[in-house]
Amino acid sequence: MARVTDEAYIDQLMNEYPTLLTEEIKGENIKFALEGYLFPATYPFYEEDPSLELIIKQMLDATNSVVSQYQTVLEEMEKTPHWLLTFASLLEEEATAQADRETIASVFYNRLNDDMPLQTDPTVIYAMGEHKERLFNKDYEFEDPYSTYQNKGLPPGPIAGAGASSIEAVLDPATTEYYYFLADSDGVNHFAKTYDEHLKNQAEYIGN
Repeated sequence: MARVTDEAYIDQLMNEYPTLLTEEIKGENIKFALEGYLFPATYPFYEEDPSLELIIKQMLDATNSVVSQYQTVLEEMEKTPHWLLTFASLLEEEATAQADRETIASVFYNRLNDDMPLQTDPTVIYAMGEHKERLFNKDYEFEDPYSTYQNKGLPPGPIAGAGASSIEAVLDPATTEYYYFLADSDGVNHFAKTYDEHLKNQAEYIGN
């Protein structure tokens, strides 16, 4: 943590990865500059004690390799890698299956297009800075720039490291009329077009 939060080191990495690591990672509300930029994967190392810098660079290289594939698409959308990794991190935390990622992406797009808050629980948990098995009503009132219950739009930055499937789902979402979803105790997501349908799903699959 000391290394990846060191200002001078972050500046050095920004010079080495100018397309990937932009000034957006140093925004005033960003909690950790490299959050979401260290690609989650298994890495081979051929020395017994690789340096921390080597590990970090290999993870950044992987993120850069994935994101650079979509540079043209991002430019056409007038979006940045930071926007992509932030959006993808929400899918990574919410989805359990690839089809869910694409459908959840459609829910978020529908909400963004209609100026509705995303209201995704993982952003509240991230904002609070501690793992919680479930959230209570008072938790949703927690004020923080990352909370998508308190703020419209995406959070200031990623809340997790997103895999390639979440990144792809942001750029190729399903087309739906869904605005709501919830996960049951088995982790299966149930989608709804209206709030009334969502309340019925809540009663059926969660019971409160």
